[in-house]
Amino acid sequence: MSLQDDKRELLKLKQGLIEESEVIKEEEKPEYEPLKGKKKIENFFYHYKWHVIVITFFVVVAGFLIYDVVAKEKGDARILVLTKDNKIAAEIQYKTKEFETAFEKYCPNFDDNGYIHVDVYNIDLSDNPEYDYMMASASKAAGEIHFGEAQMYIVDTPALKEITEENYSNLINIEELYPDCPQADGYLYKIKDSEFAYMCNYVEACPDDLYIVVRKINDLTANKERAEIANERALILLDNIINGKFDGWEDDQGRIYGIYDEGEIELKPTL
Repeated sequence: MSLQDDKRELLKLKQGLIEESEVIKEEEKPEYEPLKGKKKIENFFYHYKWHVIVITFFVVVAGFLIYDVVAKEKGDARILVLTKDNKIAAEIQYKTKEFETAFEKYCPNFDDNGYIHVDVYNIDLSDNPEYDYMMASASKAAGEIHFGEAQMYIVDTPALKEITEENYSNLINIEELYPDCPQADGYLYKIKDSEFAYMCNYVEACPDDLYIVVRKINDLTANKERAEIANERALILLDNIINGKFDGWEDDQGRIYGIYDEGEIELKPTL
């Protein structure tokens, strides 16, 4: 049959002149036998191999992240580093581990496990061309402050003004507590030229505008009970720093150990 014959036959079908064409036969759909067992699995992986690989990758990554959060050792104290000056913020990123080690030498073994760990959490509040990065940093800082698990901060002046809106009434007046301390200036403990800077290997490079501050407890804190524990620990840690009292000793691997003195400090649960 020619193409013209096929067209005439189709036209008759559309007009209803005929019900079934003898010229154009409808092709029968081939019947396939359902796959079973091993062949079914092989067929699935043949068509969806990359889907399985991608999903497996993300499941493994998520599993590691969840394990890291759950298994991570809780610290005896938590310190928040907030810097807004671009130069200081860039330098501080490389000092986090040294800050932790220095704090651990002054920190008592609050959870009485023999091992001292101070968690130093660094948040860069400096101006950044990446808007999403800036917003994420601001959100992290707001969340940390709101939940109150860190009551001691390392700050530069611009960051301190931003998080307090230049209202320092929610900070401990360190100079009132330690009037003879040369590093104390009102609410600020100046790190430059202090023993703490020496312990951080930050003697020469430490900027003038870098301080330790301690917050007061306020009613806006989400978890007041945990904030009170953190605040008590922060004040004990500050006292040890100012008085040069070391509660921890360091082994050859750099881990800090200490003996908890129940006679001096009331035992508190791990944060």
